[in-house]
Formats: sequence, structure tokens, C-alpha cells
Amino acid sequence: MALPQITLTNTLSGKKETLQTKEAGMVSLYMCGPTVYGFTHIGNARTALGGDLVVRILEHAGFQVNYARNITDVDDKIINKANEEGRTPEEVAKEFEKAYDDELETLGARRPNLVPHAVEHIPHMHTIIRGLMNKGHAYAADTPFGKDVYFRVESFKEYGKLSGRKTDDLVAGARIEVGEAKDNPLDFALWKAAKPGEPSWDMPEVGAGRPGWHIECSAMIHSLFPKGLDIHMGGLDLIFPHHENEIAQSEAYCEHQLATYWVHGGLLTIQREKMSKSLGNFFRTNDFLEQYGPETLRLIYLQHHYRSPIDFSDEAIIRSEALVERLYRAKEKYLLHKDTPPLATLPSGFMDASKIDAALFDDFNAPKALGWILGALRACHKEDSAALWSTWGHLYMPYFNGLFSILTQAPEVALQSIRERRLKRMNVNEETATLLDSKIAEREALRKDKKFEEADTLRKDLEAKGFVIMDGPDGSCWTVTRG
Repeated sequence: MALPQITLTNTLSGKKETLQTKEAGMVSLYMCGPTVYGFTHIGNARTALGGDLVVRILEHAGFQVNYARNITDVDDKIINKANEEGRTPEEVAKEFEKAYDDELETLGARRPNLVPHAVEHIPHMHTIIRGLMNKGHAYAADTPFGKDVYFRVESFKEYGKLSGRKTDDLVAGARIEVGEAKDNPLDFALWKAAKPGEPSWDMPEVGAGRPGWHIECSAMIHSLFPKGLDIHMGGLDLIFPHHENEIAQSEAYCEHQLATYWVHGGLLTIQREKMSKSLGNFFRTNDFLEQYGPETLRLIYLQHHYRSPIDFSDEAIIRSEALVERLYRAKEKYLLHKDTPPLATLPSGFMDASKIDAALFDDFNAPKALGWILGALRACHKEDSAALWSTWGHLYMPYFNGLFSILTQAPEVALQSIRERRLKRMNVNEETATLLDSKIAEREALRKDKKFEEADTLRKDLEAKGFVIMDGPDGSCWTVTRG
């Protein structure tokens, strides 16, 4: 059976293209994974969940996906963390790799079938570096600690083809750091001479040292996918210099294209500011999971196209949590009526599976697919019939359980967990929460009866007591006033 057409936006061309794989029915996909020196933040989680969603959609379309996501377990940050804490870099890397794996498991992301580690591929890095030196693309330079090896950027004529940057413009803003011995400020390190107190490996041609960051991914990809990749994924922040440098050193060595398609996920901000530890708005993944739960985070990402930016705000998070709750109540309704025969003809507001799939196969547009499913949910609430709930569940629950990896718990368990987290986070007791829920229901009934003035009075009364009512297309929810 012929597989459906998949389109995706290719950073390399800047255009939406039709997926054509190197091997029929197979997709080779590599995702840049974490540098394991600390707990991850919600931006790292978005990148990983983006890769997980793309793999699930490709498999849903019928492709077999050979999916690799690497672990960077040798890096300056790991070494510095180890030295600060009196531990070995290996101990630090293992601790935070496990933490990363545990967080993604909690978030419902499947483990890739290939998880290469940088340290395991150092001999292959030596092979590539040696080959680049023999071809004139790399050179050794003396430093106080031994020999560094740099990639000669001017030797690769296509440098900048991914990011669209011109080498002349880059040179104007580049500089050589203290301790570096580059021929050109744009040249980047393939191998760094060993400094005291650092882990090192011996490379006969240049001596003891450790790899540069960029060469690690090239070696792991070439080792696992010697003919090149179909898809290379990562965050937008990796386009330059990391992915640009990957292309340069890989293609200079292999003399064939590293990846046919480059797929980059959007970045996120907190309250419209870049997330950063210095600004105090750094949101660790494990903290978010404890306060709001995994499905709230996953749903936020599903409601945004993988390439679009996301601004995290208190309101957006609370709305997402309320939507998870609403979806579990819908699942509860479906389970109650699942033995009722689904409608033979789909009612207004319902999209059949072919339309949902078409959205997913068009540049992995999960927000569009999810929007149609939520639109059908509103129709169910409006009519509230057993046949409608049965139709909704039979048609759409497979998407939640499979592609979206949410609504996987029993409704009563999930709803209780959401409530407990919310009350703990807001420091609100059960009695007050029950009263607020009844006020929300009362206000919605007034709005349904077009008694808007009375509904507004009720809202203002609650605001005067320190509670905020937030209305949205999928219902209303409450939170407490901050400060």
C-alpha cells in the first residue's frame, strides 16, 4: 500500500518540501540531545517532545523510523560541574542522563531506538579529524597545553548554507579567544589539547585531548548513518553555529550531504522574556511537572506548531491545566457511553480521521488536528447526547492515546491528581475550592441564559476576594491573585 505524502519545512531550503526518503518506507532521523550536566528546563523538554511527536506521526503514516537522539557526555560544563563537586565527569553525566530519561518518561515520550553517547564514539571522531587534516580541511595548532585541531572554514565553500550567513559578515564580528591559535577567527575546534584536571584521550597525530562539541554529533551520525540522514532535528538556537559546523565538517569529510531535511523547533519565552537563570525565570522541567503535571506541559506544546515560538505565562499554563481537566471529563463521558453505537453520519463540527491525518501529515500540524478535535468536543457539550460522546471517543481517543500521549490515565485518578496539585500550589483548601467550582458553574449557567450583568457581578465578587476567573473557548477556570 502506498504511503501518504508527508510535507515538512526544510531549514536548508527555507521551503515546505515533500518527504522523499533514501530508502522506501524508512526514515532515518537524528535529534540533538542534551548535554548532561544539570537538570533540564522546559525548552529542552519541548525539543525532545517535538522529536517524539514527529516520530509518532511518521509511524502513524506507515513509515519505519530509525530514530537516534544523542547524549553529550563530554563537555566543559560537565567537567566544571565535576570539579566543583569533587566528582568524576562520568558520575555527573550518568546522574543527569538518568534525570533526563525519567522526566521524558513522565512526559510520555518514548525512548529512541538509538541513544549514542559521545564518549563511545571518540575513536570515530579521531578517524574524521584525521581525514579532514589529510584533505586540508583541518590543521593542528600549538597551545601551552599541547595541540588543538581546528576546522578551516574557508576550505568549505558552502559554509553558511543552512543559516544563510555570509562568511565576510561573520569575520567582522568574530575574534580569537585567549589561548586559541586559530589561523582564522571563524575556524572552530575539532580537538582540544588536554588541560590539567580534565579527562583526555590520546590521538596519535596530535596528542592527548578531548573533542570539540560539533565533531561529536558528526561522528555519531556518520557511525550510525554512514549514507547520511533523511531528517536532522534540533532547536532553532542550534542552527548556528552547531548545525552549520556539523554540515561543514561532515560534508567535507564524507563528500555527500549530511541530511536531506533540517527540521528546527521554535524557542520559548517566559512572560515574553527569554528564559534565563540570571532573570530568575528559569523553569526546570521537574519543577513544572511537580506543580502542573506532565499532560499540562505536553498539551501546551501540542497547541503550538513545532516551529512557532511559545510564551509561557501563568494564564497560559493554568488554561492548559484546565483543558487537561476538561478532556479527562470528556473521557469520563465517553467511557460512560462507549457501548452506545456511534453515529453513522458525522454531525456538524466533527472531522473524520482522514482530515485529522491530513493536518498531521502537512508539516506535522498538531495544533490544527487538535483544534478540530476540541471543536467536536464543544459540540458534544452543547448537545450532551450518549451517541455524540460515543462518536467523539471512538473517533478521537486513539489520537490522544497514541499520537498525543495524553489522557492515558483513568479519569478519576487524573482528575484527583490535578485537583491536589492545584490546591497545594494555590494554598487553597478543599472547602474553598468546592465553593469556587460551584460559583464557576453558576456563572456559566447565567451566561448561557444571557444574564450577563448578573454573571459579571458574580465575577467581580470573586475578584474582590482574591480569585481570578479566566474565560476561554473550552470553558472557564479560576486561579488566585498573585502578590
